[in-house]
Amino acid sequence: MKVSVSQETKYFCITEAVALYLQKFILYRKRKVFYSADGTNKCLFDVINKHKDNEKFLYPCSESFDSEITNWLKMHNCEYATPVLYKIISNDIKDVISKNYDLICFFTPGGVKSLMENFPKFKQNGTAIGAFGANTFKAAEEAGLVLEIKAPQPQAPSMVSALEIYLSSFRKK
Repeated sequence: MKVSVSQETKYFCITEAVALYLQKFILYRKRKVFYSADGTNKCLFDVINKHKDNEKFLYPCSESFDSEITNWLKMHNCEYATPVLYKIISNDIKDVISKNYDLICFFTPGGVKSLMENFPKFKQNGTAIGAFGANTFKAAEEAGLVLEIKAPQPQAPSMVSALEIYLSSFRKK
């Protein structure tokens, strides 16, 4: 789907990495791309708060979402819309995960859902579990998984840095 987007559009991103990724698709200018300094929703809300009176927000999402961001926009009387742009469908991953893994990282609640749909009796049995984002943390914990790696965190703004910290703890032992 191609959509023409005004040059005046502002982008609010959860992390700098996402903001930099936008460079592939938009004419990148500092005055129109904003992001959370530490990768948390709270910091993103501080950024949005500076612009909320003059802007209308578009929060693209899946058909089933629970978002702290939309709750914040609603509480602060921001004008926003939540278009459903995609549907999350679990793939059959039984062949891919037929072995035992030392570590599994999830980047979306849909990843956790997919694992549990494919392996309803999944037991962690020493497998380290990593998750990116508050909604993914919540989904993993609700599925009964014990998280050993969480990102973003102040000391680990990306999953790569969280993995480095986790793996370096084994080198010290």
